Amino acid sequence: MIVEGTHVFAGRPEAVWDLLLDPTVIAKAMPGTRELVREGPDRYRGRMQISIGPITAAEFALQITLADLDPPRRFVMHVDGTGRFGFTRGAAEVTLAPEGEGTAMGYRADLQVAVILRNLATGESAVDFSPVDKIEVTDSALTDDED
Repeated sequence: MIVEGTHVFAGRPEAVWDLLLDPTVIAKAMPGTRELVREGPDRYRGRMQISIGPITAAEFALQITLADLDPPRRFVMHVDGTGRFGFTRGAAEVTLAPEGEGTAMGYRADLQVAVILRNLATGESAVDFSPVDKIEVTDSALTDDED
């Protein structure tokens, strides 16, 4: 599934860049993220819990790697999650550019979530690729305010 859009943040590109790489902010922007810690300048690990179809509260071990960093203009985020019931993976290109007194962020992500469904009667497995329903990017993702 392709998810793309733009958003204008108050603040200079350097400040927005720093916030977008903060694990707390990344966790707020990724639905279902329960934990995210920085392991290096371009790596994070954590866990997320999501519900997909008949599977409720499926937990995934999450790995995030940043690539093609061009501070404070552009980066690519690679996401890989694996769990007992399937996997999630994707990549997102994020761009930042000054716009007035703020910063315009553009993003384009290609995301997949696959759930392994097992037929209890036959023991056969099938993989169901489910679309990600909604990703929303707002200024509130960069603050501690709760909606």
